[in-house]
Amino acid sequence: MTVATSSCAIAGTVPPDEPATDAEWLRLADPRPQPLPGATRISLAGVELATGAPWRLTSPVPVDMGISELVVAGLLRRPDVEFIERRRFSVAVDAERSGSGRARGSPPAGVSRGAELVAVAAWLPLGRGQSVIEVRLTDAQTGAVAAAKRQTVPADADPVGTARAVVAVILATLDDLGRLPSWNDPLEASAPASYRPTGIPESAVEAFLRGLGAEERWNWEAARRSYQSASSVTGFFEADVALARTARLRLGGTLGES
Repeated sequence: MTVATSSCAIAGTVPPDEPATDAEWLRLADPRPQPLPGATRISLAGVELATGAPWRLTSPVPVDMGISELVVAGLLRRPDVEFIERRRFSVAVDAERSGSGRARGSPPAGVSRGAELVAVAAWLPLGRGQSVIEVRLTDAQTGAVAAAKRQTVPADADPVGTARAVVAVILATLDDLGRLPSWNDPLEASAPASYRPTGIPESAVEAFLRGLGAEERWNWEAARRSYQSASSVTGFFEADVALARTARLRLGGTLGES
């Protein structure tokens, strides 16, 4: 199993301003971890940000999408859950079914096992310098709420720390349901039990968002450059995870498997 533990491990392999060769893309394409026995198949419907969210990020994509994809990266690296792509997979499947074909450069939808649970998260202000992360897990087949949980975080929590808090609440909710296999995470700060500031500067988050915007357009080189820029910041493992996903898709992976 490969787990991204260092921003230098991936980011340093390809000069960011030169096109990557196929061999270099292969080095970037760390495989997804194999899920542990009993790992729940879970997807993310998104993270909703109420009015008053503290971040003024320069971004080619909506900031709530960016926070959601930081959460996706936090889940995608874990073997104690099996993350199921939802947003882009659904769009690709609908396009294939309608006969409209794939956008230039886009990967095929592929095959998905489907999620068992869908996580919906929200950030809400509380006042007095506090906000709350609320997570609801619903049954993917029936839509019934399986469990819900919340965690208080500072109103000015940094965006990566907020995303990691969402991951932590999702995991705690799964644990409450008895659906989280035991796993010793080598990255202590990936999903802390209580909010922990990351110190990751907004410039690195904006680079991540530029990478996401490029990946949404299937512009692999632009995505690689931006994700590599973001992952040059120590501890920003989400950028490494997104870069590895981009490489897998660039090399012929599918949305349902990458």
